[in-house]
Amino acid sequence: MSAASAAPAVQPLPPPATSFHERPVQPERAKEPLRPERQALLKARIKDLQLQLAGTPLERLIQQLYAELEARGIDLRPQCYLSDEWGCPDGIPVIGIPFYLANPQLQSIEGELGGGVESERDILMYLRHEAGHAFNYAYRLYDTAPWKALFGDYHQPYRDEYKPKPFSRRYVVHIPGWYAQKHPDEDFAETFAVWLTPSLDWRHRYRNWPALKKLLYVDALAQELGHRPPEVRLETHDVDVDQMEETVADYYRSRELTERADLEIGEKLDQELFLLFEPPGAAPLAASELLTHERQTLIQAASQYTGVQRAVVRSVVDHLIARTEQLKLTAQPDRASAYVTRTSSLVTALAMNDLYTGRLFDAD
Repeated sequence: MSAASAAPAVQPLPPPATSFHERPVQPERAKEPLRPERQALLKARIKDLQLQLAGTPLERLIQQLYAELEARGIDLRPQCYLSDEWGCPDGIPVIGIPFYLANPQLQSIEGELGGGVESERDILMYLRHEAGHAFNYAYRLYDTAPWKALFGDYHQPYRDEYKPKPFSRRYVVHIPGWYAQKHPDEDFAETFAVWLTPSLDWRHRYRNWPALKKLLYVDALAQELGHRPPEVRLETHDVDVDQMEETVADYYRSRELTERADLEIGEKLDQELFLLFEPPGAAPLAASELLTHERQTLIQAASQYTGVQRAVVRSVVDHLIARTEQLKLTAQPDRASAYVTRTSSLVTALAMNDLYTGRLFDAD
């Protein structure tokens, strides 16, 4: 949305809560009408919401990141700012944090429309990861021979879809989906995050792993550069929340257009669903209700252990929910865990097939 078509002024959001949900917010049923205040928030331009880090739980978590860096002997304090997503601008040692984490109402919308919102634990994991990028950029480590020998070519193209080698010991494991395998820059950031994590005995955890050499390299770098002024001091932001002209609804609409996989499953999984659940009227619980309740669990499990884009997994799970409702399938409440386990296996199998063949399955 351009500045010329500015939306009416909106009132600033109320003060944020003092903490985050420790589990992702469960989405509301899609058939429930949106409340008036939710409709108004979706129509508001993001820049008009006057979001800021000060006074939010994010401020406390950022200070925790800084304390962890200090405890490890690193003076660098990457500037953090609200943006459209997690990330560091290429080569700039600053950290962008998704704007929706600055307010509980927006977190709830992210839970509903984005497939899940980060918990405090998740946020700290991302902050440590992004701090790894910032440390890399602050000292231009990516241009040094030792860095290249361990992690590879920083300038090689990024691949949104990468095929990880599950359980490879050449890479640390931090962000779900074996994210260290995506690109050399991500490999270093993940290694740094593991090294920085408090109470993690990385020497023991990664003993006999080839990845241990990378961790020892980061440890040596911290001792060498920890108190040295950074070579790069730029604090240029990528997308600042105060410049986001789009409405909250437009933001999610754009994300869906970018992320959503056109799966076109249709009726192709009906036979599997009939085998997984009970026929219509045979059990007291609607299968769609059970899957809706366990939606985040299913998405997280498949995303974490396959490396498949979360949008693909989310689309599969949402299709299964919609299809079981259309078929009026049912479930026995005392067997809920069994249904979830079997459904998770189906989703994971489809995700892995899509990852390695480009298709969810081959249909005759």
